Amino acid sequence: MILEVSRGHIKVKILDRVATVGGEMFFPGNDKLGFVVYSDTISFWSPPDQAIPISPTEKQLILDDIKADFAKGGHTLDIE
Repeated sequence: MILEVSRGHIKVKILDRVATVGGEMFFPGNDKLGFVVYSDTISFWSPPDQAIPISPTEKQLILDDIKADFAKGGHTLDIE
């Protein structure tokens, strides 16, 4: 579940933990939001769990959750 979208990150809650995913917001037109996610920024959970690494499976869950939320709203998502 997306908790927050800012110009430079998306905060997502997965498995009772929060991950902050870096990226950049853009505006593709038609009153929709666009966001480029930098997948290499997904490595550790956000505080208070910042010492716990994010596994490849958890990383995929995070990306899938962001994709699903963006698709519901008709927004554009690019993953790099």
